Amino acid sequence: MFFFESCRQAGIGGQMEVGSGLGHDARCTRPADMLVPNWVLGKPAAFDITVTSPLTPITLHEASVTSGSTAQVAENRKHASNDAKCSELGWVCVTLAVEAYGCWGPEAQTNLSRLATRLAIRSNCCKSQATLALYGRLNLVLVRANARALLSRSMATGCQNMMTQGVQRVSWAVRRYDALGSCDTNAKPPL
Repeated sequence: MFFFESCRQAGIGGQMEVGSGLGHDARCTRPADMLVPNWVLGKPAAFDITVTSPLTPITLHEASVTSGSTAQVAENRKHASNDAKCSELGWVCVTLAVEAYGCWGPEAQTNLSRLATRLAIRSNCCKSQATLALYGRLNLVLVRANARALLSRSMATGCQNMMTQGVQRVSWAVRRYDALGSCDTNAKPPL
């Protein structure tokens, strides 16, 4: 997971997929995609990462009016289901919600800014560079996930050739970005 790797680079240790052990089935009560033992004011933070779509019938109208509203709803929903579990364990629940097209929720933005600050200190660069690099990599992860989702749907509907070409172009752009650290506007994608 990229977020785990970013925390490691910032000198923040963590554990992946931590269950609270509450209830009959620990998997159903897992409040943390990643548990960071020392986040804010020395308290452990249970990071819950979620991707949501602004195109569902329930959220479409509000999403068309207010940018990020779907991510905000997802953050609230995650807090409703995880805050009590986290509080019982002495953890802070931190929700990182992002819409499928890249709009991050307000809580996610605040906490990604904290992570960027730690990355900047650790890598001896300015915070704006660390923030751009962090969001750039997170957005690439999101693009890859969206491409995989489109490809899997195309396989089911028979549009395999067209979708495979689109995914190949996205994959090429992602590899190019990874190699250069930024977008090269002069390079041409494969046809």
